[in-house]
Amino acid sequence: LVRRWSHLERQTGGAGVRGGPGEKQIELDRRMISETIKRTKERLQKVKRQRQTQRRQRERRDAFNISLIGYTNAGKSSLFNALVKARAYAADQLFATLDTTTRQLYLADAGRSASLSDTVGFIRDLPHGLVDAFQATLQEAIDADLLIHVVDAANPEFVEQIAQVQKVLTEIGAEHVPQLLVFNKIDALDSEHQPILMEDTFEIEGVQTPRIFASAKTTSGLDLLRKRISALVSTPVDTEILDGQAPALAGDDD
Repeated sequence: LVRRWSHLERQTGGAGVRGGPGEKQIELDRRMISETIKRTKERLQKVKRQRQTQRRQRERRDAFNISLIGYTNAGKSSLFNALVKARAYAADQLFATLDTTTRQLYLADAGRSASLSDTVGFIRDLPHGLVDAFQATLQEAIDADLLIHVVDAANPEFVEQIAQVQKVLTEIGAEHVPQLLVFNKIDALDSEHQPILMEDTFEIEGVQTPRIFASAKTTSGLDLLRKRISALVSTPVDTEILDGQAPALAGDDD
């Protein structure tokens, strides 16, 4: 703690003096961290109980379950809000979403609703301890009939981020769940990199995965996304490849 927080350097006891104000400050910080950990664990237990209740309710309704997944800050909660017109917490920070938020998404083309859940954002090299801690929220991905994998299309490292999400899915046993890719934040792309097609496929671990370009901010592509979800809800979900050519972005190199 002394090395990490500069405010302790000014409070550390003098040379040859054991203890001092710095030591008291460290103990205070340790206590605050312990209390934060305790509150977080209690919150996760609450989430787990809530998720179990929601799962039982969905099983009684025979609902089609969809989970939004993706690397942190990909815009999952913003997309969730845009799709269901709810007010899930959305922020540009790590683990902005902790509680699993589930809403009914009405799909006009399918003539029915689906359960849509927002989940915690994934990060690179997520420690196994954190994977265990967030099991309650990540369980939504395991139980889902469809994963909507949200990607920040404007992030230059989106390929690596997709790989990290796939790694976590494998760790929690959800790699078998069918996916629909949503390349979000196309409003942040310059004209040279705007998509040529709003719907195509993208290869993930050797599998051509359906992809839709969209913007939760401007709602561009959301009608197409709803239609695609409706089609998947109305028919058995599999790894069917969309008709069309390989993924194409304006400015892509041959």
